[in-house]
Amino acid sequence: MVSDIPVQDIRLSVSFDGYSWHASDMEGNSIALQTTDEQWLPVLPDGSICEILLLPIEMLLLRPFKLPLANPRLVDAGILGQELDDRAGIEPADWWLAWQADTPVDAGSLQVAGIVFGLPMAWKREIESAPAWQSARLIGIDAWMRVSAHFPDTIEQGSNVAVFDADREGLCFGLKLDGAWRGMRRVNWGASGLTEPASADLAEDIRNSLHAMGWQDEDVAAGRLPESLHAKLALPGWQGDVVHLPDLPSRHEANLACRSESGLNFRHSSWRARSRLSQLRPWRRSMALAVALVVCWMGGMAWQNYQMNHQIEVNQQRIIAAFHKGLPDETVIIDALAQLRKATGNGAGTGGNDAAIWLRQLADINKVYRQIPWQIGELSFNDGRMAMSGQAKDLQTMNRIRKALQQETGKEVKLEDTDLNGSQVKFRLSWS
Repeated sequence: MVSDIPVQDIRLSVSFDGYSWHASDMEGNSIALQTTDEQWLPVLPDGSICEILLLPIEMLLLRPFKLPLANPRLVDAGILGQELDDRAGIEPADWWLAWQADTPVDAGSLQVAGIVFGLPMAWKREIESAPAWQSARLIGIDAWMRVSAHFPDTIEQGSNVAVFDADREGLCFGLKLDGAWRGMRRVNWGASGLTEPASADLAEDIRNSLHAMGWQDEDVAAGRLPESLHAKLALPGWQGDVVHLPDLPSRHEANLACRSESGLNFRHSSWRARSRLSQLRPWRRSMALAVALVVCWMGGMAWQNYQMNHQIEVNQQRIIAAFHKGLPDETVIIDALAQLRKATGNGAGTGGNDAAIWLRQLADINKVYRQIPWQIGELSFNDGRMAMSGQAKDLQTMNRIRKALQQETGKEVKLEDTDLNGSQVKFRLSWS
């Protein structure tokens, strides 16, 4: 049925059989599409866009492959393009490739097998330059969709299975060998239809194609076949449906019934469906880098803030401990530093008690830390000798810290120990 309803803002699934175009919306309304002499793609109804596009397998490049690779994830367009060029003289620049690869069950650990399809680059350019077609999320192969949909769930993994799906105009079939697809094809009945003599010749052609792919007559066969062709093929392992030819759907109907968004998709890698935010695409890398830098900066600031707060808490505890040690009879702490300075004569001279000396040392260290931040480890003060451990980003920074401490304390700061740990330098200084 062809819908007479005006199409507005709808997403279409579109089928192309090499001669005509047909579409359906999400409610199943059927829409015949017309092409013009100026362009390959048909004109879509106003307000509609293509979401799924299924192309005829017989008009696409198709080659099986085997590669000495450890994992299917290692297969890419560059490797397959070189393989096509070396083995068949096919120019990779003329085709946009999509592939399915798997590790055959009995092939060992260093072999990947599968099939690669090629979309003509001229078609790709037309699709990406047409506003109504740029949003297509899935550009697939009709035979792939239909054969995959009829693959039986009950088949044991790694079995050899020939899968068929017929329509009123022809037949799609493929072979899965040792768990990997090894071939796929479509045959059409032609203008005379599926006559009795044609069935015998066609059955022989199909059997020869399957044998070339690696199928044996005793292997499993499944899917959907017209009764006349099923009788001529005489498949001993048949596990599918046998249907009267007039009861089969048309090719477009069978294609659009399998409009799944899973499966092989030419929309991959750098060629993905355009979205409304596609104008930001040239800036995505810069934006991502800016976001990453901001996150790193915020993380660094948070870590530095945590370290400073921790050091402040440690210093406060040390000041309180020094207060109680220097003024054991003073129970009320109002301003520990002021009270200690007062008790030691405002910190004048070098004859004050240990608490006052300790506080002055902390003040000197704090001045240097504000100029040259580093990771402070342990601080100790015994018998007038100050010791400090820490970690700096490099030897130059460590030497700057030592010289700055000498200038602030007026004492000779000795380097007791260093440890080069990766890109950081651990050190221990002392002075008295």
